[in-house]
Amino acid sequence: MSDTIHQFFDACHPFGYPLLVCSIILTAAVLYHLLITLSERRVQELAGFLPDLRLSVTGTTDDLLTFCHSHANALTREVIHIWEEKDNPSLPAITESRLRLLIDSQRAGMTTINIITSVAPMLGILGTAWGLVDIFGIFGTPGAEQGIAVGISKALYTTIFGLAIAVPGIIALGCFERALERKAALINELFTELLAIRNKL
Repeated sequence: MSDTIHQFFDACHPFGYPLLVCSIILTAAVLYHLLITLSERRVQELAGFLPDLRLSVTGTTDDLLTFCHSHANALTREVIHIWEEKDNPSLPAITESRLRLLIDSQRAGMTTINIITSVAPMLGILGTAWGLVDIFGIFGTPGAEQGIAVGISKALYTTIFGLAIAVPGIIALGCFERALERKAALINELFTELLAIRNKL
């Protein structure tokens, strides 16, 4: 098994190890983003309080504030901010700006994924061109057949390696973008209603 791996990287030389680094970075970025998105549960839990707030005659919000104080994160801090800044006439504009920053922070790791999915295929294509240069450089020399085989192998291996990194990254990025859109819509709806409820108190 180890011999096969060494042969593979020898065939991909000098692009095998840069591509390996790309795959490691991509994996780390995906895992990092998945850890960040666990906070989406907080959004859903907060949204569960809205029906109770709508039906509340007295406008009691003790349950919501207790939840926010016991689940300290960026989202719950924004809820507390709304309640503490009721008399601020600029509250809607300030809240919108803060939520835009909050949603942007949920893109953690996605820029890295986007870069890797662009760089990896380029490295693969560069490996292909490198292999073709080796092939054309040995025509007419002794042992040309073996050199041509090595050049073709290098060209194909690096291309496959680059695509094997990029395709899962593109799929993950698409899923993350869609999930972020849903989260942003839920956050906007949540805080629009919270602002409306807060103004009535």
